[in-house]
Amino acid sequence: MAHSVAMKRTASLEADMSPPLMKRQAKASAPSTSAPLVKAPIVKVAPAGKAAIAKVPSKAPIAKRPPTNQPVLAEPPATKAFAKRPPPPILSKDSVAQTKAPSRPATPGTASPPGVSVVSDAPSRGASWTEFKEVDPFYALIGELGENKVVSSEGKILEDKLEEYFVRLTQPGVAEPKDWIVVWASMNIPVEIDVHSLVVRKIIEIAVQSDIGDTVGDILAHLVKGHRAKLKAVEDAITTVFECGCDEKDCLARFLLLIFPKSPTSEWGWSRVGWSWKEWWGVADKICSSLEMGGAFEVLRSLLSAIETDSGTYLPHQQIWDEKRLSVVRDALCRYGNVREDELAAAIDISLS
Repeated sequence: MAHSVAMKRTASLEADMSPPLMKRQAKASAPSTSAPLVKAPIVKVAPAGKAAIAKVPSKAPIAKRPPTNQPVLAEPPATKAFAKRPPPPILSKDSVAQTKAPSRPATPGTASPPGVSVVSDAPSRGASWTEFKEVDPFYALIGELGENKVVSSEGKILEDKLEEYFVRLTQPGVAEPKDWIVVWASMNIPVEIDVHSLVVRKIIEIAVQSDIGDTVGDILAHLVKGHRAKLKAVEDAITTVFECGCDEKDCLARFLLLIFPKSPTSEWGWSRVGWSWKEWWGVADKICSSLEMGGAFEVLRSLLSAIETDSGTYLPHQQIWDEKRLSVVRDALCRYGNVREDELAAAIDISLS
C-alpha cells in the first residue's frame, strides 16, 4: 500500500517538471565531450572621429658625464673670412679740437630742445662774445650786456650806453620782437616804475625812427605779456613820447590790439587774472587822449577795424561788446573826430550798432 503511494508521488513530480528544467538536468548529468572555451583578446577601438593615441616610447637613459677637474672648453666657432679692423689712431688734443664741429652757445634766456645741439660756423662755447659780432650780432650784444652793463652800481640807468644798445638792436635782421624779452632780462633793470618808464621811452624813441618802426607795438606787447616791462610804465612812456602828436607807424593801435582781453572771438588777446574790457579801455582811452584829436580818432578807428577783422565778425555780434561798451566807443569817436553820432557812420567803416 505504501509502495503504491510512493510510486504515484514520483510519477506526479515527473509530470510537473517543465521541459527546460529537464534539459538542463540532462545536460548537467551528461559527460562533456566538447573543447574548452578560449576567451578572445579584447581590442579597444578608438572612438569615431579620433585617431588612436600612440604610446610614446620611453626616454633613453641620460648618460652622466664623469667628473673632471679640467674646465670644459666650448668648441671654437667656425672661422669666417673677416678681416680684423685696425685699432683707431691715437689723436693729440690739438687734432681732436680740429675735428670737432664748432657749436654756437645757447642764447641767455633761451633753451634748446632736449638732445638737440645747434651747430654753426661760430666759435666754440668758450669763445668770447666778441667773436660773434659778424656771425650772430644779437648773441654778441647779449654777451656784451653781461659785461658792459647799462645799470651802474648805484642802480642808475646809463642812458648813453642804453641808447647805443638800442640803436644796434633796431637794425634790420638783428632781433625779432620777442627777442626783446631776452634783452630786458639781460639788462637787469630795477623794478621801479619810473626806471621801467625811462627804458620803454628810449625803446620807442629809437625804434619808431628806425627801419623796424612798424614793429614797436609788437615789441611793447611782448615786454608786457612776458612780465618784463610793467603795463603802467609802458602807458606812461607812450603818453610822454606821443603827447599831442600822432602815430604815423600805426604802432599804438597794434599794441592795444595785442593786449585786448582774450575771449571766444579774440583768441589772439591777452589772458590775465583781473584783465577785462574795463581795464583795457582805461589804457586805450588814456593813450588816445594824449594824442592830438585827429591822431586819436585815427588810432581808435584803426584799432576797432583790426579787432573786427581779426575776430571775423561785427563788433555788435561779439559777446565782449555789449551795447553799453559800444556806446562808450561811439562817444569817444565823436569826441576825437568832432562829429555828431548821426554823422559817424559815414566817417568810419565799422559797425557799432
